[in-house]
Amino acid sequence: MPKKLLTNWILHFLSVSALLIFVTLVSHMFTAQLVANANYYNLDGTSPSVWYRVLNHKDDLLILALFTLLTEIVRQFIFKRYRHLVFGVGCILVGLLSGIGLYYLHPFSFEQQGLPAYVKPMFFMATYTLLYVIVIDYFHQNRQQKLRRIQQTEQELNTLKAQLNPHFLFNALNYLYGTALKEKATDTAQGIDSIADMMRYTINGIHKDFVPLVEELTFMENYLHIQQVRLPERQVLKIQTKIQADTLQHGEQIAPLLLLPFVENAFKYGLTMDGPCELKVSILAQDNLLQLEVFNTMVLHRTEAKGNNTGIQNTIKRLDLLYPNRYKLIQENTGINYKVSLSIQLRP
Repeated sequence: MPKKLLTNWILHFLSVSALLIFVTLVSHMFTAQLVANANYYNLDGTSPSVWYRVLNHKDDLLILALFTLLTEIVRQFIFKRYRHLVFGVGCILVGLLSGIGLYYLHPFSFEQQGLPAYVKPMFFMATYTLLYVIVIDYFHQNRQQKLRRIQQTEQELNTLKAQLNPHFLFNALNYLYGTALKEKATDTAQGIDSIADMMRYTINGIHKDFVPLVEELTFMENYLHIQQVRLPERQVLKIQTKIQADTLQHGEQIAPLLLLPFVENAFKYGLTMDGPCELKVSILAQDNLLQLEVFNTMVLHRTEAKGNNTGIQNTIKRLDLLYPNRYKLIQENTGINYKVSLSIQLRP
């Protein structure tokens, strides 16, 4: 059983059990009729305490455990993953299975009361499951939005702390760009222009939750170009990059700077001037799917990239917040090679 499902189920079961026990205690305290209508007595003729009757209904607690477990399964594995019809059928099945469990434990009560005794608990439990999942999801979405705003604020603050008057930097880069063109240093001018575009995208994009996908891909192209230009041409150094966007006419958007940490780590941990090394980056955008694949050889005597550093951790948190159940991340580390495969469903 997944850890998240187990935790949610235990909390749900304990909460409902505590509520039912509380209601039973209050009813016993303020309704004398409960004592008068007691179906069983102590040897001295007195009615047993409410605690005795609560603990004596262990079978009902088993049904409650089954019911809350099924409800959590519907919430975690069916709700929002399938169509509304499937979710509704799941709620009905919860009520049906729980009702069958009740009948199995209390057959005589059901047979004496007739058909309504079958339908009422099933209808109640199915309705409870439906409302519970919707209400919990509503509060969960609000919490996620708050976390997203907090993370966005922290990201903006960190960026502002790291900034050195962007206007000054842009003016300086424009001056260097013009100087390079006058000196007919085309490659230098192109590099300066790429850096200016990257800085502009970083400063503007950091204040937004989502940016056009084409801008993110352009940023990655500039980043890969700068990385390749700064490295010397050596036969033992192999770098292959590929960025392909087949269909961008639908205006796909993506969270800014989401791909950079994985590619940045490859350059950080996978390149060396002391021996042969290889690095491959592939980014494909087709329809509603974005796929990133990064491969690099591991450099010996250097900290291994296991995906547990701050940059990767923050990126995974962003993926959880912005693309819940819509992304798949696989990180493979053999000790010799390191590979990252990330696929994102851009639209729900």
